[in-house]
Amino acid sequence: MDTRAPVLDRTAVAKILGVQPRSVSQYLVDSKKGRRYADHPFPAPDGHIGRSPYWNLDRKDEISAWDEGRVGQGSGGGRPRTTAE
Repeated sequence: MDTRAPVLDRTAVAKILGVQPRSVSQYLVDSKKGRRYADHPFPAPDGHIGRSPYWNLDRKDEISAWDEGRVGQGSGGGRPRTTAE
């Protein structure tokens, strides 16, 4: 019988966010000082099983709220279009 508390692993968090599990790992890296999400860090894991992070189930809303407030890619982007004159 498994007596461990249910938790969210990287795959479960990725499913909540609609991204690949490797993106969750990158969000954690990018949340460090001087990185992209340093001012809006991804919720820190509650612990690790081996080297794999996990979050408690009651943090689903916190993870979703982080995603809603993160800086996105925005619309458009890239090189401006040239206009024919």
